[in-house]
Amino acid sequence: MALVGSGVSSTTAGKLGSSVGWHGNYCQDLTETTSLTPTDSGKVFFLNSGSEFTTTLPSVADAGAGWSCKFIVKIAPVGDAYIITEKTSADTNIIITNGINELETDTGTDGLNNAGHTTISFAASVAIQGDWVELLCDGTNYYATGQTKADGGIVLA
Repeated sequence: MALVGSGVSSTTAGKLGSSVGWHGNYCQDLTETTSLTPTDSGKVFFLNSGSEFTTTLPSVADAGAGWSCKFIVKIAPVGDAYIITEKTSADTNIIITNGINELETDTGTDGLNNAGHTTISFAASVAIQGDWVELLCDGTNYYATGQTKADGGIVLA
């Protein structure tokens, strides 16, 4: 593997499928509708607004293998949901979720999953501070995991 400084640029250094990014050491508040870019890889985003909004992921082709991010609810949504969506002009049902943990105690089904969907929402008046979703791209799909304290705190569509 070539290292930065050995004659290889920082954009090509690393193993095939890796991506340059923040790897969790850059935290940013989101307070309004935002479209993420490939340079946002590895960031932790805090959803922090009195009026909720939509965040659009980069297309999987632009993101590439290794692109990742995490969303954490900082202010619980009240009037409407926080929505995370694929870039619908380029992608269709490319978010694969295999395990959103719902920590409430009940007899209903828990552990949301979906083999191909467009949005992940933190539900208004249900999701709470600290609920989270993490996404990882393999260049073809986004894979999502997460956790919510309440039944229905995260919705897949």
